[in-house]
Amino acid sequence: MKGNKDSIKSLIKKTTKFVVVAILCLLCSANTNFAQETDSILQKEITLNRQFTTVYKALNQISDSTGILFAYDSRIVKSDRRIRIDNSKRTLAQALRYILNDKTLKFDLIEQHILIYRDTSASFSRKHVQPTDSLKSFTVKGRVLDSETKTPIAYATVGVPRYAVGNVSNLDGVFTLKLPMFLKDSSLKISHIGYKPKFIPINILKKEPVDIYLSTDFISIQEVIIRNIDPLTLLKEALSKIDKNYYSSPIYLNSFYREGVIKNKKYQNYSEAIFSIYKPSYLNKFTNEQVKLLKSRKTQNIDQTDTLNIKLRGGINSILQLDIIKNFPFFLKNDYWKFFDFTRKDIVTYQNNIAYEIAFEQKEHVTEPLFKGVLFIDTETLAIVGAEFEVNPRFISAATSQYVYKTNWRFKIRPKSIKYSVKYSQTNGKYHLSHIRGDLHFKYRKRRSLFYNPFHTFFELAVSQVDTTDVARFHRKETASTTSVFFDEWSEYDSEFWRDFNIILPEKNVKEALKQIDTKIENVVLEEK
Repeated sequence: MKGNKDSIKSLIKKTTKFVVVAILCLLCSANTNFAQETDSILQKEITLNRQFTTVYKALNQISDSTGILFAYDSRIVKSDRRIRIDNSKRTLAQALRYILNDKTLKFDLIEQHILIYRDTSASFSRKHVQPTDSLKSFTVKGRVLDSETKTPIAYATVGVPRYAVGNVSNLDGVFTLKLPMFLKDSSLKISHIGYKPKFIPINILKKEPVDIYLSTDFISIQEVIIRNIDPLTLLKEALSKIDKNYYSSPIYLNSFYREGVIKNKKYQNYSEAIFSIYKPSYLNKFTNEQVKLLKSRKTQNIDQTDTLNIKLRGGINSILQLDIIKNFPFFLKNDYWKFFDFTRKDIVTYQNNIAYEIAFEQKEHVTEPLFKGVLFIDTETLAIVGAEFEVNPRFISAATSQYVYKTNWRFKIRPKSIKYSVKYSQTNGKYHLSHIRGDLHFKYRKRRSLFYNPFHTFFELAVSQVDTTDVARFHRKETASTTSVFFDEWSEYDSEFWRDFNIILPEKNVKEALKQIDTKIENVVLEEK
């Protein structure tokens, strides 16, 4: 067993004037029609049945019987409040007043939605707003929740796909999205793996934040034949098809990379770059990848009184190692399967395709800090198309030495969570690495202090283009170091390249944001050839 532990430890180590008058007249007319339509809907008579329920469930029942949807912030509406409803017939407006029991709430009809909100226009008028700013863009906010559990849905994609404008919700399900004015009459798409996507008129969100509930996306038996497949048998079959599913010849992956450190909710340092990665055949386990740095930039914000300067070491190397099809982690090596329990959880929608979801976690008697997580296997090709995994939270403190390098002796640092995500996409019938994300959360305290403070390091790679033409290894002098601190490596800043491309914050969907500079990346790669 000692030999097995040593093997596991070694594997752990590897591992963003007249015209005006005419327009105003039109708006007044439109508002009159709008008010009449709203009044007509609100005067519609509905029947309420006797019951004890919550505001949330009562509003859902009205939606089911009338087809009218409601949008609101549950913290204002107090959707969890329990109410008693008597048998009665009321107009929709009366029913809403009865259920909500709050005279300060108002209603607006927007398409098939009724927006419930508290009028804060008086407070808005006191704020200084630049007219030119309001003409250019506006900001919408909201919160994405599970319709059954009402828990926040983190990393839900929120945006207008047609125009490549988007963001993701944070860990509390909250999102903020700045939109150009020409999109004010469009709809926002909210989606997440395992949930049915939802479209919300953007006008609903312009008054105040609302809660958006997503329903679980169930796949019918008629669509997919669910076989009682043993998860290990399924995994073995997926691994046996690597030579068929993935690129068997070298390719270039033209990519965007970023990394950073956030301490006390502020960026301490941040770097981003354009890479070209030489990726050998997925069948070649012995030839290493190469990274060619094309463009880069960085920013630093360190308080001079701050005695703890944190940098991310070997972020690029971590990205390369996290290509789990090229570099098998131990949960994909059959020699180590005896340390894990594998279960087939579900069939889910993953990156617009149907995939088996295979969960893995170390066995109860294994106490080393191993990974736990899920693998996604395409139901049609049996290709491993993604993985989400983390260091087992139960044993994460034992992994400190693997993730903390040369700490200041006056501080104690401990990992809180170490999480990774890997995705693969298909180009010309073959799969390749498309996205990697690592989030490492730590806590630190000064020696003799009782309280810990948090900091968060992250790194991310998104592949913009795949190039299969005249692929050859880079000259040694062209390659970038993959094991050093990337923030300390510096190339000349190209203001012409970066000038109209804003830094992509960690919460922003990097794949959507990259559409802004895809052409730039392609051009700079061509210049280098």
